[in-house]
Amino acid sequence: MSTPRILARVVAPLVNTNEPESRVVELGVEAFGPVAAGQVICVLETSKSTEEVASEHDGWVGPLHIALFDDVSAGSLICEIFDAEPPRDAAATASTGGPAPRLTRKAAAIAAEAGVDLSLLPTDRFVTEDDVRELIARTAPPAELDPALRARIAPGSVVVFGGGGLGSTLIEMLAASGELSALCVVDDGLPAGSDVLGVPVAGGRAVLGALAGAGAGLAVNGVGAIGRARARMDIAAMLAGHGFALPVLVHPSASVAPSATLGPGTQVHAGAVVSSSARTGRAVIVNSGAIVSHDCEIGDHVHLAPGAVLAGDVRVGEGALVGMAATVALGLAVGARALVGNGAVVTADVPADAIVAAGAVWP
Repeated sequence: MSTPRILARVVAPLVNTNEPESRVVELGVEAFGPVAAGQVICVLETSKSTEEVASEHDGWVGPLHIALFDDVSAGSLICEIFDAEPPRDAAATASTGGPAPRLTRKAAAIAAEAGVDLSLLPTDRFVTEDDVRELIARTAPPAELDPALRARIAPGSVVVFGGGGLGSTLIEMLAASGELSALCVVDDGLPAGSDVLGVPVAGGRAVLGALAGAGAGLAVNGVGAIGRARARMDIAAMLAGHGFALPVLVHPSASVAPSATLGPGTQVHAGAVVSSSARTGRAVIVNSGAIVSHDCEIGDHVHLAPGAVLAGDVRVGEGALVGMAATVALGLAVGARALVGNGAVVTADVPADAIVAAGAVWP
């Protein structure tokens, strides 16, 4: 019998240009089952859009690299379509006989370039670019710290992880605080010796150990949260693992009530309001102009996007995103990891992992 031939590799599309990840909300096929041309393999959803992923061929599905309610990155492998029924172990195990890691396209490219030992990567979920970079940093020789940078380390100096838009905003927030200052930027994608708003780039995450060892004790997470709650959680854990404390940052133009409680690493951006007896968990982003009314309780790693409004006594679960100009009515709950799209109006509880479409009225 001839070996089944791969007709196509089905990868996750970029459903929304502002969200590199989407959620699997429906599965239309089974692993190792038949599939027809035009049949929906899965349905992917973001806070703004929904897209059906269909087979272009009649054939057989190989191993499924997704599960219902998984968050998948654009470009990551969903499945392969074969011209005949594939063996049950097709592409499912590595040469060692154990489960093979499932890498996003960008993660696979970085791993190949760096010669990463794939057996050291996790197999219980999709391996992201951040996973690969963390492994590279963990197995690399100890980084050397620039002597000039070492000499600038002081009690109020802060390492900024991430040199993109959020990182730049945090550099300016630190300068405006009058108490803290940005020591350096750590970013895997920026060359050491470059700068962000005049703050030197020390290197990638491999330099964190050297910074901590030299006495740098504070760090902020400058990686944006749109579609990347998991990445922000992993970065926060990594910084804590190196011994960094995450300070609370409040822009001078923001308003935080004396009775409010802000958890470690919380960022309250320009023009935001946190009202009486409101509480945030760890590493929460209350973005520009967002309003957190009285007695709200915000879980760890939540992102309230610019202009989001929470009426009083709203509870938001860990890792959830409330989009720009979205409104959540009095006394409601938004479940963990839920996505509330831009401009949505929430008038009933939102379950964990649910997606409320942009501009929609929920339910």
